[in-house]
Amino acid sequence: MLKIDIGVSYRGWIGDAAWTYVFGEPTDEVKRLCEAGKRSLRAGIERLGPDRPLLGWAEAVQGVVEEDYGFHLVRGLGGHGYGRKLHAPPFVSNTVPMTHFEWPESRSTPAVGTLLALEPMLAVGTGETRQGQRQWPIFSADGSMTVHYEHDVLITPDGSRVLSEGLEELEDVITR
Repeated sequence: MLKIDIGVSYRGWIGDAAWTYVFGEPTDEVKRLCEAGKRSLRAGIERLGPDRPLLGWAEAVQGVVEEDYGFHLVRGLGGHGYGRKLHAPPFVSNTVPMTHFEWPESRSTPAVGTLLALEPMLAVGTGETRQGQRQWPIFSADGSMTVHYEHDVLITPDGSRVLSEGLEELEDVITR
């Protein structure tokens, strides 16, 4: 598996998207992990809108990944605002906070026009991470398989609009 995370700058604006690709025939577990990642991303995006707290995103994503598929979300990592800068407020956790202090913005509602880079990161064995000597890359603490999917989303008066649409339509299992 290979995860590609690309940031683009165009006329002072930023784009940020990621997708996971599988090379060769995937095992059933890899198929399920990829499916859980893509399905959780869609479910979370559907819960976003100008009058809906960011917490709805985490509830949907965590429900799909942990309850429906039995995998783990990587705790402490999540999405973010963007626009003229790659990383801007708000932080958008992929997991429901255990305390209010863990994710203070969880009850905030994004304003119309807010740009969010939303990115569930899933692992088979654990939601804990380890790092090398530098900040990146990050690995699952137990070395188990991980996937990462990321869309750019605009909050509109009617809900959310995926700006990086079309990634789902690209072939992401390469067997030839």
